[in-house]
Amino acid sequence: MHYLLKNTTILDSTSSYHQQKVDVWLKDGKIEKIDTAIQAEGAEIIDFSGCYLTPGFCDIYVNANDPGFEYRDDIDTIAQSALAGGFTTICATANNHPITQSKAQVEYIVNKAKHTAVHILPIGAITENFDGKSPSEMHDMHTAGAVAFSDVPHSIKDSGVLLRALQYVQPFNGLIISMPFDKTLVGEGLVNESAISVSMGMKGITNLSEYVAVQRDIELLRYTGGNLHLTGISTAESVALIRQAKTNLPENAHLTCAVFVHHLVSDENDVKSFDSNYKVFPPLRTQQDQQALIEGLKDGTIDCISTQHTPLNIDEKNVEFEYAQNGMIGLETAFGLLNSKLGNELSKEKMVELLSKHPRQIIQQPSNSDFVIVDFDTEHTVTEKTLHSKSKNTPYIGKTMKGKVKAVFSKGQFIVQP
Repeated sequence: MHYLLKNTTILDSTSSYHQQKVDVWLKDGKIEKIDTAIQAEGAEIIDFSGCYLTPGFCDIYVNANDPGFEYRDDIDTIAQSALAGGFTTICATANNHPITQSKAQVEYIVNKAKHTAVHILPIGAITENFDGKSPSEMHDMHTAGAVAFSDVPHSIKDSGVLLRALQYVQPFNGLIISMPFDKTLVGEGLVNESAISVSMGMKGITNLSEYVAVQRDIELLRYTGGNLHLTGISTAESVALIRQAKTNLPENAHLTCAVFVHHLVSDENDVKSFDSNYKVFPPLRTQQDQQALIEGLKDGTIDCISTQHTPLNIDEKNVEFEYAQNGMIGLETAFGLLNSKLGNELSKEKMVELLSKHPRQIIQQPSNSDFVIVDFDTEHTVTEKTLHSKSKNTPYIGKTMKGKVKAVFSKGQFIVQP
């Protein structure tokens, strides 16, 4: 099939057509030509006036649930959700059943994802069965296609285990991903510790539980060198600590970090409704924390944005707040939510880089020809019917947001979104 995409503006700082309005000719699954006023006989013409063509989005934190939890989502529905959100590359956490902790389990995900239009890259576990003690066969998983190693949603409690993991992956320039929190300080907390948690009668989670873990992880990295990615940063204190660390780490120590979409668009006031879809971990923090996260994005302290896409079925979420599991789906709503909230705070180019170029650099994936066409101005309302995920656990159903993914080109397939 041939397509001629008319009047789209390229938004890619690495392209010679950056900020130019062009036509794009797709022929037999490849970009045949980019220029102005292209004539392509027999091609289906689609006018994308007012839209931008950007590199395909990349998400480093997605719960794929396959194998083991296919009733929540599977490889196919995750791929459909990703494409609907403009994501052409996603990293599947090891949090499956069985846990992704061997060469065979990495190969299962790689092979099952081959027929989809999305690059689904496995993350292997750091420790066997997430026990926090016994190291997994990270080298074997790396050779099979694992792009990083992490025990998320768990933290690595044992400092020696994290230290050895950072050392072990260095010969193949591997990446360790840590979600920094001290479980003993989280305790039985459910929401952010503040006047709101008191008024709700809920046990609170102090910012200290994240701060001390961030500090420890940074010092371990300073000692070992290597590549460490901190995911799910949620507090002002963590942002300040990472900002400072990036100025004085040794050359062989590479630190990056990510913030989740929901921490940028929602805050602790939203949980006052007791809507369990707002129950996430780390918890939604204060508006002051949120502003610090946004400033961290602006000045480069925070390197990228992730969705923490966590599908859960109705029995796991539609219960009393204290009994509901943590997490919300996020692939399909990410762009619209971010553009609605941060459209006046971040430039279009910066927002796109945080969703595409930067996460791809962190997982050391070369840029490819995948792209997404987005409209920053179109408003649309999220409904259950429009969501591709099997799970519908998001508080943003019924919300009208500004910014929509119009089409995706990935793995040679061009998909126009309804």
